[in-house]
Formats: sequence, C-alpha cells, structure tokens
Amino acid sequence: MTKTSAFFTSIKELFAFLELPSPPIQAANSRFSFLVSRHFASKIRKNDPNDPLLREILPTEEENRKVEGFIDDPVGDSQSEKEPGILQKYAGRILVEPTFACSLHCRFCFRRAEPKRAPTNFANRLNRLLSSSPEIREIIFSGGDPLMLSPTDLASLFDIVLSKPAITTLRIHSRIPVTLPQVLDPQRDRSLFPILKNAALQKKLVFVSHVDHPNELDDASAAVFANLASIGAVLLNQSTLLKGVNDSAEVLAALSQKLFSQGVLPYYLHQLDHATGVAHFEIPDGDALKIMKELRKRLPGYLVPRFVREIAGEKSKTPIL
Repeated sequence: MTKTSAFFTSIKELFAFLELPSPPIQAANSRFSFLVSRHFASKIRKNDPNDPLLREILPTEEENRKVEGFIDDPVGDSQSEKEPGILQKYAGRILVEPTFACSLHCRFCFRRAEPKRAPTNFANRLNRLLSSSPEIREIIFSGGDPLMLSPTDLASLFDIVLSKPAITTLRIHSRIPVTLPQVLDPQRDRSLFPILKNAALQKKLVFVSHVDHPNELDDASAAVFANLASIGAVLLNQSTLLKGVNDSAEVLAALSQKLFSQGVLPYYLHQLDHATGVAHFEIPDGDALKIMKELRKRLPGYLVPRFVREIAGEKSKTPIL
C-alpha cells in the first residue's frame, strides 16, 4: 500500500466507503483539514452516522461556532517554546515536535490551529539545545505524530538523543498503533521498528499511545504492542474525555480492559483542552466526575486513568478531583 492510498482525504469518498448518504456541505468548511487512515476508517461501523470513531474524525459545522474561552493555544505551547518545535513546560523534560503530520486529524485536537509544516534545521537546533542543557533527563517526541517521519529522519533525531549520556528516557506519543500499524511492523520494508528497538537498547523507552475508544483496538494494535513490549518498552495510554465518543463509565471501562489485554496501562484521561472549534466535545467537570466515580467502582485501581487537565503555565498536569 502506498502512503497516498493509505488515507482518505475526501469526506465524500469516506462516506461512500462507509455506505452513508452524502455528507453535509458544511462538513467541509472547517479550516482544519480532513484526514483519516484507511486502517482507522475500516473500524468505523458502516451505515452508522453516530459511530463514535466517526465522530472523532468527521468535520461538522459545530467546529465553526465561536465559543468564549476556546482559543487557538489553550495549553500555552507558544509561551513554552524554547526553539521552533522544541518546548519545555516541566522540569527535566523537553517536548519536541519534529513534524506536524498525522495519520488522522482528530477533530478535538488542541494543536489544530498550528502550522502544518516541519520546523527547519530541526536536528541541529535540537543537538545544540541538548548539548547546553545537561539537566534534561527525558525527551518527549510528539507532534503531529513523530512516527510519521521517514526512517532516515527519525533515526537521525534519535541518534542525537542517544548520544547524550544525561538523557535516561525517550518517550514517544503516537496514534500509529491504531491508525497505521504497518509502520511498526518489523517485517515491513522501511519499518520504524528497528529504530525504536535500537533506542530501547540504550535508553528507557516509554511509548504512550493515544486511544480514545475500545473499538480502535484490534489484532493489528495488539501485534504492535506485543512487539514493543518485546524490546522492553513501557506501554501507557492517554485518552481525552469526549462527548459522544467515550463519555460513559461503561465505554471507559471497556477501553481500560481492552488496553490491558494488549499489555497497555491506562495513564491519563484528559479533560478537553479548550481549543477553538472543539467545544461540542466538552463534558462539564461535574458530569465527568460522576463518570469517574462510577469508573472506579468497575475497575481495579491500576486500570483507572488519572483524570487531569492541562493548564497553561502550570508546572504539571492538574488532577481533577
């Protein structure tokens, strides 16, 4: 499968694939473009306009509503940027965004307003920053999705990190296990898996998947996680609480249990970041806490994710209690 054929970029084509009526015209009017991998789309129930996975990726006219308090940079990325694409919010850690490319465009994305172009001269700037910052212990690869990089580009960035003795942990945040699992298939040409395997031999590798609904998980994601576990990666997941997607204790419990069956621990459940165009996904804190109370009744403590909010300028995630 070519990289181009691995995606739907036309809502009309997706609807034909899902055996749905023609999409509403306003769905195409958002300034945040439409993109979904065919693999992810294959898990959306056909002839079901209310499927939760479809809601995650389908533009609607609700995105064009202006809602007070919903802004382009809700988590303060711009004020934390040390260099283009390199952020430091928390002590001892930096977050790098080597690409803004993704394998699907989540409609609730808090970085939806950012420019979708790679920062220039990124490797040199990262190397220079790390060389002058011996206090950095952990590098967090985010984006975009860092596993959308080419093998050459990813390996060159990892080599910089691996060359710094002070750095103990390399963390990756990615949707790839549920969107483009072939990217991490060890048997595939140009697989990124050998690059991660090499990193795991030299640093502690933490892999944080972004999965929001149990239907996203399948045999392909299980294979990805099994391969990552085989090289010693710590496997965690973070989700976002989303109206119409996972806003019930029943769905969240099923998600935690299915993640655990694939070797992944639920880590964070994020309250929605107030990005422009995402207000229709919000669950009020009071309702969310009721869901969390019920979730704790259904699950052992180690399967209950921490319910948190990211607040611009704070030095850590803020628990919602």
